[in-house]
Parts: sequence; structure tokens; C-alpha cells
Amino acid sequence: MPSNNVFSANSLRFISIIIFTGFIVFALFILFSVFTDDFYVNVGISILLVGIFLLLTLIIYRTINIDETLSRSIFFLLGLIPFFTLIAHFIIKYNPQYLYMLPLGIIIIVIKYFFNESLSFGIYFSTISSIYLSLNPSEQWMFLQIFTGLLILFLPFDSKKSLYIIGSILIVCAISVLISVSLKLTYPTFQPSFEELIIFLFIQSFSLLFAYLIIPFLEKIFSFTSAFSLNELGNLDNFLLKELALKAPGTYQHSIQVSYLAEAAAQKIHVNSLLCRVGGLYHDIGKLVHPGYFNENIQNLNPFENQSFNRSAALIIKHVKDGIDLGKKYRLPEIIIDFIRTHHGTTKVEYFYRKYKASGNCFDVNEADFTYPGPKPFTREQSIVMLADTVEAACRSLKNPTKGDLFELIDRLIERKIEMGQFDESNLSIEELDLCKEVFKDYIKTFYHQRISYPEPVNSGQEFL
Repeated sequence: MPSNNVFSANSLRFISIIIFTGFIVFALFILFSVFTDDFYVNVGISILLVGIFLLLTLIIYRTINIDETLSRSIFFLLGLIPFFTLIAHFIIKYNPQYLYMLPLGIIIIVIKYFFNESLSFGIYFSTISSIYLSLNPSEQWMFLQIFTGLLILFLPFDSKKSLYIIGSILIVCAISVLISVSLKLTYPTFQPSFEELIIFLFIQSFSLLFAYLIIPFLEKIFSFTSAFSLNELGNLDNFLLKELALKAPGTYQHSIQVSYLAEAAAQKIHVNSLLCRVGGLYHDIGKLVHPGYFNENIQNLNPFENQSFNRSAALIIKHVKDGIDLGKKYRLPEIIIDFIRTHHGTTKVEYFYRKYKASGNCFDVNEADFTYPGPKPFTREQSIVMLADTVEAACRSLKNPTKGDLFELIDRLIERKIEMGQFDESNLSIEELDLCKEVFKDYIKTFYHQRISYPEPVNSGQEFL
């Protein structure tokens, strides 16, 4: 059964990072003399800080996959808060009015580019709250930043078209000026002057373009993979996919179906559907090395006729390592290579394992010879691709199945994966598995078609259980 333990090792490490970051920000606040001699004021500030970090923790925990990003993304995301707070501190030391030029909207653009909208605004709001609490700019500044952030959040800054991006910047600039003029009229003491405000906001708005200069560097430094990169990889004209279509057409068709299945399931449970689609396309590229070893590409000859069952299993298992090597050779992002690593988890090559046991060697069987090296899927997206791969292959192996046969097989496949503990490390819940199961059943009954079976096939998809 998938682990739903809140206090798993990854959760504890994540909470430790949150606490560590909290100490850093508290230290910055003390450095900037935010805390006073008034005990009750300090208590109020502390409560506000704790609230901000609890909210931030909840947003991150609910909107990104902790396991996938723990090693690099959390430090990047939470590091933005003290980083921009320090910049704001130096700006205010020089000239407090220049704070209106600080392009904090870059935070939203960058995080939205790599992650999602809710996370981007969560980090952004935490950053401007940190600046407001530690440096005490005017309430008008805070209001303007919140409004500007919401505007950036919903405008198409993540568009591929430069015209849309420039248009969005002009809209942000124009509306920010209108809002600041309204604030100036409402609060006559509001500084700076009209002329200065317009210049500052114009600089702030067009400074958002720096986000597009730093995104490629962040992608390389932190091994992030943006939606743009995933879309490029998902283009079927990509070299590796074209090679797969040419040299292993059966595997190519299988991968296409897996990508559709995984994408639909991901949309159902609200995880990264684009990542699932691309992961599904590349999960079996290792079969390019020896396409004839795999039943979807076999025509008439049996490549394992003169091989021992152990050796046959080793040749099948090797496609995972071959896929990892190909992924590195062609510089696939690590997040995609992880789908290749994990799509079989620590399952067995059941067909040859059962053949070996049936041959009378059940007493000296070495299960490791028939077992994939893993690791098990450690994100929900990887678990979905594992399921889609198994379901698609198994359902195509059936001979003239009814809808009931297909549905029963899907139920048994998923239950078997749960029993084997293949989802223990990915936080995929039972409820999410049930939703995935519904999607698979709807898809399979619509798009099912016959799969060429292994020589001497095992009945009823048992080789996948």
C-alpha cells in the first residue's frame, strides 16, 4: 500500500529545511533591527513570521513534488526570500524610493516558468512580506506590489511569443502607473513624486525582461526542466523519437499510447501532465539498442530460443541501463532519465522468471537475476508512467478480450503493484490510484487494439502481474 505517513524521511528533511530557512530570515530581521524593546510587538512580528512560513510550507508541500525537487529546488525557492530581502535592504540604505524599481515580479515569472502559478505567488507574497516586515516600506508600496504580482500572475508572461510578453509588460507598466497615481491622489504625503513614480515603475516593468535572461542559467545550474523544454522534447520530430519509430516501430507505438494514458491520468489527479506525457514517450528508448528482443517488435523469430532463462531476463532488464545511457548521451534532462530508471521499479521479468521456475529450478532460483534494479518510482508522475506502461502492454497481450476482461486485468495489475510496494516512495494515494484506474479503463476500452505476444505467450496477461 502506498505510504501516506506524514512523517516520512523526506517530509522530515523538508520540514528541517523550512526551519533552517526560518532561522536565516529571523537572523536577517534581527540584523535589520526589526524587533523592538516592546515584548508584545516582537510577539506579533514573530506570529506573522511563523504564519508566513507555515503558509509557504503548505503551498510548497501541496503544489510540487517534494521528493523530486528536494535536493535542489527547495533551496532555490526559499533562498529567493532572503536574497531579495537583502537586495531591498541595500536599496533602502541608498535611497528608499528606489525600492519601487526593484522588479520582484521576476520571482513569479521564473517560478511559474519552472513550477506553477500557486507556488510562484506563494513565494512572491512571502518575499514582499519579508521586505515589508523587515524594512518597513510604506503600505502603499505593499499594496502596489500585491496588485502588480497578481497582474503578472495572470498575464501571458510564459508565452512563447515575444509580442505577448512585451504586451504584458506594457500592461503591467500602464496599470501600475494608474494605481500609483490613484494612491498619490488618495495619500498626498505618499512619496515619491508623480514624475519619479512613472520613471521608477517604467524601469521596474521593463526590468522583468531580465527573467528571460536568467532562466536558461537556472535551467542549467539547478537542472530544472521548463514547460518549454518539455514541449520541445515532446515533439515527435525529436531525433530519438524518430529513431525509435524507425528502428523499433512497435515500441514507438507502445510509447505513444503510454504517453496518452499517463497524460490523461495525470490531468485527472492534478499532477504535471506534460511531464507524464514526455516521460511516457522516452521511458522505453533503451529498446533502441536491441529492438528485436522485445515482443512488440518481434515478427516471426524468437530471439531467446537458444538463450537460458537467466540470460534472456538479463537482456530484457538491460534496456533500462541502455535507456539511461542513451538519455545521457543525447542530454535528456535528468527528470526524464528518472522515468527510464523507474518505469519498472523493482519488479521482475515475470515471463522468464515463471518459465525458469516451471523448468524445475525453483530451489536454486536467484530472484535478483530476474529483478529490475530500480529504484522504485519516487514521484507520482513516475508512478503514473509505470502504471500506464504496465496496463497498456498487458491489455494488448490479451487474446480477444471482452471489456470485462480488460477491466479485471487493470484492477489486478494495480493491486499487484500495490502489494509489491512499488508506490511506497512516491506518495501516490489510494484515492489517486482509483482515479487513475478510471482513466485507464475509459481509455483502454476506446483505444484497445491487439498486441503481438511473446512466443508461447502466458495467458491473461499474467506476465505483467
